[in-house]
Amino acid sequence: MKLINTLRSGKCRRLLACAAALMMLAVSALPARAAAPADDWVTFLLICNEGMNNDKGNAGSTMMVVSMHPVQGKIRLMMFTWDTFIDYEGYDMPQLLNMPYRNNGPEETVKVFNQNFGTNIQLFMSLNYLNLASLIDSYGGVRVDITRAERNALNGMVASKKQQLLEQANAGLISQVLIDRLAQDYYLDSFGPETQLNGLQAVGFGWLQYDSVYNCCLRDVKVIAGLFHSAAQVVSERIAFYTDETGYPDYTEGRRAINLDGITEEDYEFFRQQMGPIFQMSYNNLTEDDITGISTALARIAYYAARQGVNIFDHLDYVVLPLEATNEYDIVAGAKGHIIDKAANAAAIQEFLYGD
Repeated sequence: MKLINTLRSGKCRRLLACAAALMMLAVSALPARAAAPADDWVTFLLICNEGMNNDKGNAGSTMMVVSMHPVQGKIRLMMFTWDTFIDYEGYDMPQLLNMPYRNNGPEETVKVFNQNFGTNIQLFMSLNYLNLASLIDSYGGVRVDITRAERNALNGMVASKKQQLLEQANAGLISQVLIDRLAQDYYLDSFGPETQLNGLQAVGFGWLQYDSVYNCCLRDVKVIAGLFHSAAQVVSERIAFYTDETGYPDYTEGRRAINLDGITEEDYEFFRQQMGPIFQMSYNNLTEDDITGISTALARIAYYAARQGVNIFDHLDYVVLPLEATNEYDIVAGAKGHIIDKAANAAAIQEFLYGD
C-alpha cells in the first residue's frame, strides 16, 4: 500500500458522519487487500463546467470519479486535473482532459476517460456553475477553511463572475432575479476555519487557480464535501433512521422515522424529496432504478456511520491525479499541461479504487 499512502493527500476533520448519506461521488474501501468486483460499487463521473450549459460546449473545469460501497461504508474520491494530456481519437496530438466535454459533453468525456485509463464508468452527473451554486444555496451554503489570500482571490473571482452574469442578463439569456439571488452579499469579509460561503462564493472558491491547478482541485474537494455535509444536515433534521436490530428510535423530535430494513414507498418518496435537488439540477443518465438504489444505499451508509460516531472523513480518502499533477508543465502544440504515464496512472486508479 506504499503507493496509496503516497497518493492520499489528507483527511479534513470537520464534517459530520451523517454527510456520508449524500456523498454520491465517493469510493469505498475494500477488505483484506483483495481486489473486489467493480459491480460492488456505484461509480460516477461528476463534471462541473464554467458555462451556461449542463451538457457540453464549455470547459469542464471540475472532474471527479467518485463511487460508494454501501456494505463497507468507507468512501473514496478521485479528482482529476483538467490540465492532463490524454489521447483523443481524431486528434494527431494529445489533448487536454477537458476537450471531450467541450466537444460533446459528459457522454464523450466518459468514453474518452475509459479509453485512456482502462476504467468502465457508465454513469455521470454534470452541472454548470449556476446550477451548482443554486444547489449549494438550496442546502444553506457550505463551510470551508479559507485563508486570507484565498478570501482576497475569491472576491476578485466572484466579482468577475457577477459581471459575466450581468452581461448575460442584459442580453436576455438569464433572469436578473436569478443573478440577484446568486450574487446576494457575494463579497466575503471573513476568512479562517469554518467560513460560511453561499453558492456563488463556494463555486468561485472551488475554481481558484491563482496558485496552481492542483490546489484548485483540493479546493473543489472541500466544496463538494461541504455541499454534501450541508445536505446531510438537512436530511438529519427531518429523518430518524433505524433498523430492525436497533428498533424504533426513542426520540424522533418531530422527524420522520424510517426503517432501513423495510423502507415503504412513502418513506422512500419522502427521502427522495430531500435529495431531489441533487438529481434535478444535474444533467445525468441515471435511471429511476439507479436513483432508488443510490438513495437507499446512501441512507444506510449515513445510518451506520452515525452509529459509529465517527467523522465522515474517517470514511473518506481522496486523491488528486494524475501522478504528474505537481510536475512542471509540458508544452504540446503550444498548450501547457502534464504529459502522463497512462499505464502508471491506470494502475494507481485501480489500486486506489479496489485495493486495501
